[in-house]
Amino acid sequence: MKTATLKIILSTVTAIAVIVVGIAFATRFEKSHAPVPEGAGTSSVTQTEAPTAEPSAEPTPEATPGPETVNFDGKEYLWRDDLSTLLILGVDDQEADEEWEDVVDSQADVVVLAVLNETDHTCTLLQIDRNTMAEVPVLDENDQYKTTVVEQLCLSHDYGSTPEIRCQNTADAVSALLYDTPVDNYISFVMGGITAMNDAVGGVTVPIEDDFTGVDDTLVKGQTVTLTGEHAEKYLRARMTMVDDDSNVARMRRHRTYLNSLIGQVQAKVQEDAGFALELYSAVADYMVTDCTADELMNYAAGLADYTLTGFVTLEGDVEVHEHEEFYPDQEALMQLVIDTFYVPYEAE
Repeated sequence: MKTATLKIILSTVTAIAVIVVGIAFATRFEKSHAPVPEGAGTSSVTQTEAPTAEPSAEPTPEATPGPETVNFDGKEYLWRDDLSTLLILGVDDQEADEEWEDVVDSQADVVVLAVLNETDHTCTLLQIDRNTMAEVPVLDENDQYKTTVVEQLCLSHDYGSTPEIRCQNTADAVSALLYDTPVDNYISFVMGGITAMNDAVGGVTVPIEDDFTGVDDTLVKGQTVTLTGEHAEKYLRARMTMVDDDSNVARMRRHRTYLNSLIGQVQAKVQEDAGFALELYSAVADYMVTDCTADELMNYAAGLADYTLTGFVTLEGDVEVHEHEEFYPDQEALMQLVIDTFYVPYEAE
């Protein structure tokens, strides 16, 4: 592979992944352990003939591969074998804003599953609300599976003694949420990379679609602004103090706007200077952890560079506010999303 092509590929995967660092600011001070609502997290989907999973490298419950066939709404569907999934996490830690070695207790405040379709060369980004009420594996002090509880998805990253175990635990929770859809790999960032990322790209330009009065008066609704460190933090983080909409759903919309702009700016900079890709990667590498090998990361990067980005997909559902905000996915709509994304109609020979 030519060096210039390699740099462009690297920049693209970095552009998509590095955004989670910035978004993580959105909830950096919202450490929360929501109570378990009665009856949440259940489903009634018939699954058959699940293939045997490879043993997990970490001492967490193994994610069950997607079933070979699924019966949904009276029809049979066959699991696709031409997909790869990469879980992108933005990790918040109340005690540390720096590198991974400082992170102790943490939450997965940004959860995005990149789905690469090898047949039609498309990449879909499934954005999952951090407050999604999900079945979360609980690990004991020895990192062994203890039980499963229904709580906010972000809390799945609280369990485990190492960044790798915590990331794998979140991957297991995401897999379970999506009806045992396999999560092939993860890549995760801590929040200290936000300043490095913004400095590297020279700021991210976005339209201001919300009223930031009293939060940041430089962000005027209706104007287009290039966000820098402090302003980027407020743009991505603000929620409870927002004037017109203080929901996490509204904040997630800003996250998507930010990502789309970031990708475009990185691509433009790489076209001007192929070496920029490595500069950006170097700026955030210390804030990153992944279970990908070099070859796997390159494959994902190649896909993200060469495939068509179909955009973001979000879950349908309802938000309830109790002690904390909780998002309850519409289970039928969620299963339909899983079917549409990961399966094809089954035709018996």
